[in-house]
Amino acid sequence: MPVPALPIELEREIITLAIDCMQQAYSFLFVSRRVHYWIERLLYRKIVLSSESIAISFLSSLYIRSRHCDFARGAVKSLCIEGDVLLSTAAEIISLCSGTTNLALWIAPSDFKNETTNPLLQPLDDLPLILLSLSISLIFRYTQLVSLSAFKAFGTVTHLEILNGWVLWNSTLDLEYLHGLTHLCLHIHTRRTKPKLVASLLTLPHLQVVVFRISEDINTVETFLESSSLSDSRIVLASQVPAAWGEFGGGDMSLWKGADQVVDLRRTQGMSFYPENPL
Repeated sequence: MPVPALPIELEREIITLAIDCMQQAYSFLFVSRRVHYWIERLLYRKIVLSSESIAISFLSSLYIRSRHCDFARGAVKSLCIEGDVLLSTAAEIISLCSGTTNLALWIAPSDFKNETTNPLLQPLDDLPLILLSLSISLIFRYTQLVSLSAFKAFGTVTHLEILNGWVLWNSTLDLEYLHGLTHLCLHIHTRRTKPKLVASLLTLPHLQVVVFRISEDINTVETFLESSSLSDSRIVLASQVPAAWGEFGGGDMSLWKGADQVVDLRRTQGMSFYPENPL
């Protein structure tokens, strides 16, 4: 009696769940043409580029395709660019991967040279971003704009992490005008952060979670928040350094998932703010 064939959707789900490392994924590429398509989409869905050489290799893997723009736009949804990747290389990658909704841009403005325009701005504006983590020094180069709300790229973002420690020292950079934001992550320092700037952000009803990365002792930060009347159930404290993305881009949502769990627990138990270990 012939074995009945599984529905294609179930077969794809089984194979996807069976893969737990990159090397195993590569081996599945040779099972069949159908499985090759599934695994290839899995491999490209979340991309981590940790060096310039890896970034160049990634570009080469796209350009060998006859319809590389269509493939990159449809396949890549989460993208982490870090390390010594040049800004010009990053701009080229972002331009190709124009369907990216989750972007971590962890590089320095390294090769502007004699540019008069910022090559990142147009590619960023073209992305349907929902989650964004970056150093805003990258986007304020060679532009007259001084407000984040003036950048189209931030208009669709709901989860925003800014890596620069100096935000909230003298300005909010008009974060309060990003009305789509529900989750925000900034750095806080008890000697430099202006309490009134934090307070202005906490008045925003659309913010559900506010993560503060800290470099000081947690008790010092909690005392600062409480003495400044900034205790709020939406505030979650986290370690200073962002968690690295792992294989298949794992860890890309770990900050927000952890913060959501803390805030949900407080709401369930009716707590406003209490001491805790940072995420």
